[in-house]
Amino acid sequence: MAACAFGQVGVPRFRAEDVRPHGSAEPHPLIPGLLAWIFGADLSASPGCSARNLMDPSTYKTELCGTRVLVGGIEARLIAVMPGQINLVLPDHPWEDELVDFQIVRDGRASAAVPVYFGFNRPVVSLAAPAFAGMPVWVRVEKPWGRGWLRYPFYTEPWDIGPGSFEVRFQGRELPILSLLPYPPPGFGMMLGLPREVPPRYLHRVPLHLVYPVEQPGTYQVRYTEYRDGPESVKKTVYLQSDWTVIEILPSTAGQRRAWFQALTAAPPDDTVELLSNFLPSLLAVRDEASLRLLGPYLEVSDPLVRQYAAYALNYFDSNLLHRVLPGRQPLRGGVR
Repeated sequence: MAACAFGQVGVPRFRAEDVRPHGSAEPHPLIPGLLAWIFGADLSASPGCSARNLMDPSTYKTELCGTRVLVGGIEARLIAVMPGQINLVLPDHPWEDELVDFQIVRDGRASAAVPVYFGFNRPVVSLAAPAFAGMPVWVRVEKPWGRGWLRYPFYTEPWDIGPGSFEVRFQGRELPILSLLPYPPPGFGMMLGLPREVPPRYLHRVPLHLVYPVEQPGTYQVRYTEYRDGPESVKKTVYLQSDWTVIEILPSTAGQRRAWFQALTAAPPDDTVELLSNFLPSLLAVRDEASLRLLGPYLEVSDPLVRQYAAYALNYFDSNLLHRVLPGRQPLRGGVR
């Protein structure tokens, strides 16, 4: 009460977990240039104030209502400040995989320096699960917060694995995409609408085996890249790019492959999301008569998404095998979009 009577203000207080990407209910690794918010106490005078135009970043200032935010000693641009919350744009400085001190200064009173983690400002590639020759190879791509995310399927062509593209090297040479594909993965277009979102365990991963010949055991190198159109030209520029990442495809035995196939097909799902996000793309790792016979009935289901996916999937099978097992059936080539 005495402090209020003399017009004094409290020292700003906040914790590392109170610094979050804008819109996130939980802490996540930060990246430079990201919109963020800070929650705490005594962050600004009441009721606070905001930039002149919230939709125009050129109006964001480094000081609002006597409050400044220092990130690694660099003044951040502020969108709005309130006693319990600050909205800001993180400085565009190349922090990566490191702790960076945050400090809030209000009317000359500085908070304690709070170290907050900045993550990788590029995608991180890894295997979603141990991969074996002759079996599915699911690759996980974790993007920085605010840079989008991957969800398979992207569309009903099985080889459409999203807005980016992969490069794959094996034994010192770059692998071409599978020769049986009727056309290259598009790398653009709208995401397929599903009846519901895929389970969290299936997010951020794509079936690399449906685009590249990764059947042999050994060491592979994988890189993921997304492009964007240039602002004033038709030339594409790199938007996101991972490092070259080593993945190991382990040897497998005939018994191991047989056991995997029996487990996968013991109780085929009838749910659209489960079929498209896991069962059918995993089934297509094997392109023999048994898998084709399992795929066949999905060409006649009532769900148009599953039906189209299955029709495109016929491209993965030898034409003679297709003619013998499903006479008169032709793979779908295009025209659905």
